[in-house]
Amino acid sequence: MKKILFSLMAFALCAMMFTSCKKDKDNDGDDDSNKVSNLSATLNDGKFSTSIAGFYSSKNSEQSGTTKLNQIFSSEEGSTTIAGTSNNKQLAITIKGTTSGSYDLNVSTNNAINNALINLLSGKTIQESIKDAVDIETEAMIIYRTVGEAEGGSTYYFSTEAHVDITIALIYSTGTFSATMMNKAGDKFTITDGSFKVFGKPVVESSSK
Repeated sequence: MKKILFSLMAFALCAMMFTSCKKDKDNDGDDDSNKVSNLSATLNDGKFSTSIAGFYSSKNSEQSGTTKLNQIFSSEEGSTTIAGTSNNKQLAITIKGTTSGSYDLNVSTNNAINNALINLLSGKTIQESIKDAVDIETEAMIIYRTVGEAEGGSTYYFSTEAHVDITIALIYSTGTFSATMMNKAGDKFTITDGSFKVFGKPVVESSSK
């Protein structure tokens, strides 16, 4: 009788261990609701989505897309860049500020600033008059490119219109964004459903004018 009871107890213990292991394995799945960080948007070549998104320096062209962002957003207030990489593509969002709020870019109605941004982000040399104009008007910039693509390349897109809503919190920051994107050739597409959730603190860049 004792032998039978022991066998039943051993069987029950094995069953409990199997169920527990299976549950742990299931919870390791790629469930978006469990991701600590996420950056996603629908783009001209499909859906961009990565769970490896973070804050970066606007000076770092490796992640932000161009070192010229630091020139565009040079201010005492500082700037914030969020970026991620997926399927050999990089998406970067930079705002002129370090606090929660709404940030906008709309150069489509100002030909001087529009042409300045296009020239700057198409690889031409920055001019001081252009820098001053952009410094006043520009609050946000979104860049989408193939990894390693330089300004002026066919797969290097920058925003001519953009809207970014961001809430910066102690543990992580969340937000949404939309944009009209264009490359040097004038090819355009729109982003209407961009969103992000980023763990950690912003890498703040600031400098005096």
